[in-house]
Amino acid sequence: MKRLLTVRSGYLYIVVGSALISGISLFIVYRAFVFLYSHSAPDSLLVRLSHWLMNHIGKTPIAVLIFLTVFTGMFMLRSQKTADDIKSLLSAAEELADKGSFEKLEVMSGGELKELAAHLRRINRTEAFSSKNDLQTSNMEMEASGAQLGNEEVMALILRMKSLLRIVEDGEAGGDNPEKTEQLRVEAIKREALGMERFLESLITSS
Repeated sequence: MKRLLTVRSGYLYIVVGSALISGISLFIVYRAFVFLYSHSAPDSLLVRLSHWLMNHIGKTPIAVLIFLTVFTGMFMLRSQKTADDIKSLLSAAEELADKGSFEKLEVMSGGELKELAAHLRRINRTEAFSSKNDLQTSNMEMEASGAQLGNEEVMALILRMKSLLRIVEDGEAGGDNPEKTEQLRVEAIKREALGMERFLESLITSS
């Protein structure tokens, strides 16, 4: 049964159905025209218009034109559902590729399109579950790292940052010998930076 519910068989069904409806419509139009023509006066507008069409266009081209017009309309109408399903699948696949998930996917057709929609929904659920797990893992890691970093370590970092800021402010204030003050300020900043580096290395090693 699944082999019959394919996109190719669906379009074949639409084409055959549209052709049958077009043929029936053409037959009805022809019988109605014959009935009206036989019950009209020779000098009526219908008879004169019919003669002009037959002489300038022909019976066969008119029949082909009516058939193709009805066939095109029926084909567009009956294939609209499949076209909407394909657009919905393309939109969901694009959102899945760009954002990692999609919000809505509705497919009315069966067969291959329905199976493809089911696969996309399963991928969407898997991606959403993985993102949720990654977020929970990140939160747990942040909480664990925050727990490992105690109050004493935080206070030590704050004091060293304040010391650096004080050195920078003293250097901006200047003095009698700007060159010597600048050299002392640079040395003090280097000393504090090295101290912070060793402090952070010790924290990483202990964790």
